[in-house]
Amino acid sequence: MKKLKMFRWKGINRLQQIQKGVIVAESKEIAQQSLLLQGVHQLHLQRNWQLSMQPKYTEICDLLMQLAMLLQASVPLKESLQLLQRHASNIELTQWLRQLLCSLESGFSFSTALATQDRYLTKQEYQLISVGESTGKLPLVCAQLAKQRQQSLGLRRKVQKMLFYPMLVLVVTLILTSLLLLFIVPQFAEIYANQPLPAFTVLLLNVSAGLRGYAFQLSLLLIFGFIFLMLNARQRVGLYRLKNCLLHFLPIFKKIAQHHELIHFCRHLHLMLSSGMPLQQALQTFLPTQKSGIAKHELTEMRLAEEVQLMLKGIAQGYTFSEVIGSNLFPEMAQQMLHVGEQTGRLSEMLQYIAESYQQKLEHQLDLLSQLLEPCLMLVIGSIIGVILLGMYLPMFNMEALV
Repeated sequence: MKKLKMFRWKGINRLQQIQKGVIVAESKEIAQQSLLLQGVHQLHLQRNWQLSMQPKYTEICDLLMQLAMLLQASVPLKESLQLLQRHASNIELTQWLRQLLCSLESGFSFSTALATQDRYLTKQEYQLISVGESTGKLPLVCAQLAKQRQQSLGLRRKVQKMLFYPMLVLVVTLILTSLLLLFIVPQFAEIYANQPLPAFTVLLLNVSAGLRGYAFQLSLLLIFGFIFLMLNARQRVGLYRLKNCLLHFLPIFKKIAQHHELIHFCRHLHLMLSSGMPLQQALQTFLPTQKSGIAKHELTEMRLAEEVQLMLKGIAQGYTFSEVIGSNLFPEMAQQMLHVGEQTGRLSEMLQYIAESYQQKLEHQLDLLSQLLEPCLMLVIGSIIGVILLGMYLPMFNMEALV
């Protein structure tokens, strides 16, 4: 299979309207031919280079939503995938859809083709698609998965929005502090030459001198360290455990992470139980597969997998689900609700209710935290700059006292 390339195009459609977009094809000639078949002429094509080939989370959400809509409109699965593949604007996503189509043409089922590729979807989603395929409810399952992904995406964007301002303030604080130490403090060092200075002022002068001497090396270290963390944060188990350790020292963020984990677990388990999957089989989908170890998309679920293993052991020993759920994952109120749901035979509905109620609670916590962070961060940045300036002007106060 030839390597795919991305092209940005502009042309005139059948209605004599200017149209533009992105197309993925093996060559420029094939891209032109494909667009001409769609009624686009007077084409202007140019290669569109991408730094990252991996599809974004939003692109996978959109793909599932579009697939669900096509299937619900009674469009056959192969034709739906072909249509999505023709309009995909990501090289890796187009390649993935082509491989799925090849597997379907070879006689494999859709769920088997997805599991063979093992990309972009979670193990729970593979299992749900398999159940939907066997029961003839694939359009409904795809719609449920798309809705769930949209809800997760909304929550993720809310967290990113909340973290954007603190990160921006942190970067600005770092830049301002560096500028003070690199350019302002050395000027005071010349003024205070050969004079007795307070210990704090001497410390600031030494830090400034060290920073100026190793500024280039420190800059390179920060840049490469940031790149390393961005590339490996989701792939290295050690980095993931380090992140968890840091969360233990930040109770607010730890609570947010726990609620997010609870919502994720309840939503997936609700979908699997409502589709007719047995409880133990549904719980096993949260465990990493032996052939792949810990997959990239499962790294964020390592602690959840440990909790699920304990649940499965308890169920195998004869305990009920509500008796084996741990307090690390489920708060006391949620445990009581699950016990009631299990006793009344409405466990799936109770899981959905818990997910919705805790999402509302989490969104309220995020809104409150974002409002509290702004004044706190401004206080921090003001304190840092104030301490540096105080350290520089402290010898002047001592001189005035001597006079």
